[in-house]
Amino acid sequence: MAAEATAEGTAARPGDHGKAGGRLAWYGDSAYGTGDLRAVIASAGHQAVIKPGPLLPAVEGGFTIDDFTVDAAGGTVTCPAGITRHLTARNAVIFGAACRDCPLRQQCTTAQAGRTLHLHEHDGLLRAARADWAAGPGLREDYSTHRPHVERAIAQVATWRGRRLKLRYRGVTKNHAWLKRRTAALNLRNLLGKGLARRDGAWVLAT
Repeated sequence: MAAEATAEGTAARPGDHGKAGGRLAWYGDSAYGTGDLRAVIASAGHQAVIKPGPLLPAVEGGFTIDDFTVDAAGGTVTCPAGITRHLTARNAVIFGAACRDCPLRQQCTTAQAGRTLHLHEHDGLLRAARADWAAGPGLREDYSTHRPHVERAIAQVATWRGRRLKLRYRGVTKNHAWLKRRTAALNLRNLLGKGLARRDGAWVLAT
């Protein structure tokens, strides 16, 4: 099955995992690794093979958000020094005065008011994605194997003779329809190039 570029710019194809369970594997680089997109993929029961974005510490070489332990059920966050604070209604956690005499302060924050974290709505998904990526080579090897093909498919949709295409219409509905038509045409062209033919009243593809 040819890869299909979606409106978000990622691409989907049946992966090895999907052959057994009927799931689709979605491939994309870190630009597509947002919590919102991961949530959509997960809600559909699919697998996201997307490289997580890099974490930037507040202090060079210091702690990142993954060094803080989040208890989603309890609504608390614990810092590397063992200090626990409750999440606010806006999904933030303020350590404030607890940072004042903390021996780990220089590895954590330069803010005079202490460290404040703002957790993404889908923080759990993002943490799990980073943990899965670091856990073993399997996910990274899958990504490296298929991502170049996905990026090439996206490039076919977004460019024409080496030039970036611009949207042709006003409004999401018309442009979405145009994208679907273009994607279908490119998929058909690619399949024809791989030997798609009409035989005995049916479409067949040489394997």
